[in-house]
Amino acid sequence: MKKKLLQYGICFIVGALIAYWVMDIEGLFLVNVHSEIAAILCDAFFVPGILLTMVGCLIWIATTGFFDSIGYAVKVGMHLLLPFLSRGESKSYYDYKMEKDEKRGKTPIFIFIIG
Repeated sequence: MKKKLLQYGICFIVGALIAYWVMDIEGLFLVNVHSEIAAILCDAFFVPGILLTMVGCLIWIATTGFFDSIGYAVKVGMHLLLPFLSRGESKSYYDYKMEKDEKRGKTPIFIFIIG
């Protein structure tokens, strides 16, 4: 439970810092017109919300194994271009995929929720 609270807290603080940064860039603390303040606040909370939501979606997609084929292709390409880096072993895609599936953890949904 403590680990979950820490994860949510850190993610919330990152979002709040991004919102503060957007407020500061757009000059919220220098404006006295209410309509401009509302527009700046909308921008300030939209930016971290969309960033955290998209990062959460990307992490969720990555934990499904969608990018495993790209990683395997890059690894094989690097071994073809730089053969001195290979350790003499060449895994099939199936073995690579099974190894990645064993290492893959649970999907971190907290980033998506905070976003």
